[in-house]
Amino acid sequence: MTTKDFFRLIIKALGTYCFVDALFTLVPNMSYSSGFLSFHFAMNLIYLIVTGLITYILLFQTDRIIKLFRLTKGFDSDIIETKDLKTKGLFKFAVILIGLLLIVNNLAQFIDYCYLAFKNQVSAYGLGEVEGAMFDQHLDYNWWAISGLNILIGILMLMNYDWIAKIFTKEK
Repeated sequence: MTTKDFFRLIIKALGTYCFVDALFTLVPNMSYSSGFLSFHFAMNLIYLIVTGLITYILLFQTDRIIKLFRLTKGFDSDIIETKDLKTKGLFKFAVILIGLLLIVNNLAQFIDYCYLAFKNQVSAYGLGEVEGAMFDQHLDYNWWAISGLNILIGILMLMNYDWIAKIFTKEK
């Protein structure tokens, strides 16, 4: 496998992940009860367009991304040896990637909910109806707990990736 093939594989995997993440984020949030001209619908439409553009670039313009960022430069060899690659090593890499994705995907949401809880406790008026409706800021304790648990699971996966790999792979 060449370095260009390796980066092509990684970029296409990220593009697929971006598409699936957008799909599972947008489908539950799409509600037409407030009409097509609502602020919430407009923001979902903008999110759909931007995510679609990023997904298209990641999936179908991978060679341009590799050239733009010069990803193949600086390697000693143009070929990556895969004959010594073991399943346990690949599984460790996958556990690390999944742990990082869990942290990165949920950190912003968790910090946002922490801010809203702090603001709700400190402010004399709470969150305020006008501000909450305008910025779609509602304190949801369920999603706050879920995002916190995802971050905790991601941290635990990063700290114990070797132990997790030993459990799920068998040595020959």
